Amino acid sequence: MKFLMILGLILGANPVVVGYHAGSTAQKESSPVTQKTKRLELSIVTDRQKYKENSRIRLTAMLTNVDYVKDIFVYYRLGWGYLSSLTYTIRDASGKLIHPTVLADDLPFPIARDDNTYFVKLAPEHFLGTALVGRLAQLNLRRPGKYSISVEYHSPISSTGVDLNNFWSKEDGTIRSNVVHIQVLP
Repeated sequence: MKFLMILGLILGANPVVVGYHAGSTAQKESSPVTQKTKRLELSIVTDRQKYKENSRIRLTAMLTNVDYVKDIFVYYRLGWGYLSSLTYTIRDASGKLIHPTVLADDLPFPIARDDNTYFVKLAPEHFLGTALVGRLAQLNLRRPGKYSISVEYHSPISSTGVDLNNFWSKEDGTIRSNVVHIQVLP
């Protein structure tokens, strides 16, 4: 991609980066939203692939600016929960949805319109990350088997409440991560 941009500059063309990158192509439940100026990618990893039934899991989520030209502003706190910015989906090997026994419920802090201290500027190829750490039982992974986990990012802040250019807001939609696969052993 960088080579094509350099070639375009040499030939006098005006390259335009267009698109939205949502991670894995394995999830096809909904069509991605196309963005013309902002490109973020959400990637997740676990601390290992195999767990014993009573273990703890660490799920790390990283929101990366994959726009090769512009900085992107995001709300500084990546919290877990539907009112916050990250939600996870767990499925068993047959594709059945697994409902956690404990729901994450972080809440965003209220912000004033002219207060930009609650935002992080992500330069190209920079990321903001967080981790969800808990017992498998909290995620309702009590039985041995294979499971898949995916995460979605959705900004908890509307663009109407922010006075920043190139801010990823609630109106910009949801970003889906790659899918990680784990196995729970007896």
